[in-house]
Amino acid sequence: MLNTQKRITITVAALLAIVALVCGLFVSQYVHTKKKIDVSEFHGTYLEKPREINQFSLSGSDHQPFTNASLQGQWTMVFFGFTNCGYLCPTTMAELSKMYRLLEEKGVTTLPRVVMISIDPERDSFEKLNNYVTAFNQHFYGARGDEGAIKLMTREMGIAYAKIALPTAEDAQNYDMEHTGTVILFNPQGELNAFFTTPHKADLLARDYQLLLANT
Repeated sequence: MLNTQKRITITVAALLAIVALVCGLFVSQYVHTKKKIDVSEFHGTYLEKPREINQFSLSGSDHQPFTNASLQGQWTMVFFGFTNCGYLCPTTMAELSKMYRLLEEKGVTTLPRVVMISIDPERDSFEKLNNYVTAFNQHFYGARGDEGAIKLMTREMGIAYAKIALPTAEDAQNYDMEHTGTVILFNPQGELNAFFTTPHKADLLARDYQLLLANT
């Protein structure tokens, strides 16, 4: 009798172990599938393995530190530009503002933080930068730092920019900046997860962002 009960106990334990194993495999496969982005549906460039970035230290337009820790806890879209920009910056910021409104209209509650980092700290004061970004959207944020810090960040993220002297300018501060218009997306872990090259379109940015939210 005892042997029979012992065999039943062993059999039940073995069956439970098999069930647990099967359930574990099913959950593992489900989670893996859910987190995998269909790249063919993504209009920007999605990094299947998000990339950590080096430590940086800037200051926000509210005079608070803007560092790697500032990227934690929310999705963050970063654009490198400057307030005296004639075309690329205002058009990019306008599309980002339209994207933000589209997400709000669609009832998206996890909205991205949109940050413009100045590549022209010589002319972009905290006040000027803050006035510029909030003119596009009251929730937008500006950040600046010394030239060395900006160069390290842009180089790591593949952003090219250069100061162009104007031949007819008599004022030393009358110059232009040429730069790429890439928008970079960081995930809530502060990792580089995707980037978007020009031309930017608000509806595509919103669609890509929602795709990421639905699969993470």
